[in-house]
Amino acid sequence: MSKAIGEATMNRILGVTDELRACVEDCFEPFEGVYRLNDLGEYVSEGDWERVWAGRPSWWPKAWMLADNGQFSAEQVGRLSVGEIEVVFGSAAFEPEYAYYTDAGEDGML
Repeated sequence: MSKAIGEATMNRILGVTDELRACVEDCFEPFEGVYRLNDLGEYVSEGDWERVWAGRPSWWPKAWMLADNGQFSAEQVGRLSVGEIEVVFGSAAFEPEYAYYTDAGEDGML
């Protein structure tokens, strides 16, 4: 059985939220890829998202996206292994409620 990522690692992953929120914008290029961060309707560009997560394990943004996003609590995600996070994130059953990838639409406004 694979080892769970644990509470401390999950807290470090959630700590990246402050870096993401520092990149929030209100206006984007038409049809630009963006990530919605939360139920407040805060968005960051795909480029900023990638820059913030660069240098961190590739599964971290997946764990971040799973945590407290409609189906799993951060505590539940912390009890998963990296492999389980990958499987759950890639599953068609995962339907993010607050944070997700989308595009800015034809006028670049969200």
